[in-house]
Amino acid sequence: MELRQLKYFLAVADARSFVSAANNLYISRQAVSKAVGQLEAELGVELFVRDSSGAFLTPAGLMFYDRIRSSVIELEQVHSEMQRYGARYHQRVRLACGIGVMQLYEQAVQEFRMEQGNLALEYRECPDTICLDLLREHEADLAVCAGWPQSQEFAVQTLATSPYGVLLQENESLKSMDSLDLKDLTWIPMAGLQDGATKAMQQKYGLFLQYTGYDLYRLYSLTLSGQCAMLLPACMSPRNMRGFQWIPLENVEPWELWGISLRSLENNVLYHTTIDELQTKVFGASSESLQTQKGEKPFEYV
Repeated sequence: MELRQLKYFLAVADARSFVSAANNLYISRQAVSKAVGQLEAELGVELFVRDSSGAFLTPAGLMFYDRIRSSVIELEQVHSEMQRYGARYHQRVRLACGIGVMQLYEQAVQEFRMEQGNLALEYRECPDTICLDLLREHEADLAVCAGWPQSQEFAVQTLATSPYGVLLQENESLKSMDSLDLKDLTWIPMAGLQDGATKAMQQKYGLFLQYTGYDLYRLYSLTLSGQCAMLLPACMSPRNMRGFQWIPLENVEPWELWGISLRSLENNVLYHTTIDELQTKVFGASSESLQTQKGEKPFEYV
């Protein structure tokens, strides 16, 4: 028994006509007749006597009308109040995203925000260390970045991985190369994002980067002009690869992206329900696209 069926039943009873009820509800007569017929089949009784002059309640219909009318009116009032309440109440979630990360997810974040009518979703892009500071200071609810936090105060979930490689100015002599070794990078100027993952890679493999910064597109421009090559995960390579060539690195651990939240808030059920839904529907759902194959790049470079 659905609320819709009950509303259609009351409309027919009040109008004493299927046609008039359909007009009042701005739907087809067939839809009203079908809903009432389903209700009669479920109850096992006839609710209306139908003839050429209209539709009139049977004794069973009269009893049913008296029992459900006030309940349906009350349910409609509750529904209306909840809609008004939802328009006023907004659960606020603040995202802190590492440099370059939001460009991978912005469309998915916007779609999720549209789906959730009562969710005020805010985000800012900043260096990984600042993302963690914002979490500590309760200025952010979730951080999405490539820097692994060493402190045990954070709950960390892996969101995505992507292979590392080198972005170069397109060169005919390099087109036959399937991969590069780290030692091949010592003879060319290198650039990279100034984030936690890049710093960790520099320390681990002893790399020296002549150009670093937070402006991804400036680093693209330096690479396109031939001034340097760029250390970059596949998912952040430009989609329009004209003028660029991305070559994977051998024997290098992949770039990883993490969702990070404070452990101190794990007992907050409402908070974690929203955060888990965000990580699953927005970030988790896109993880496969970040584990990119060559040629499947989410950025467009103009």
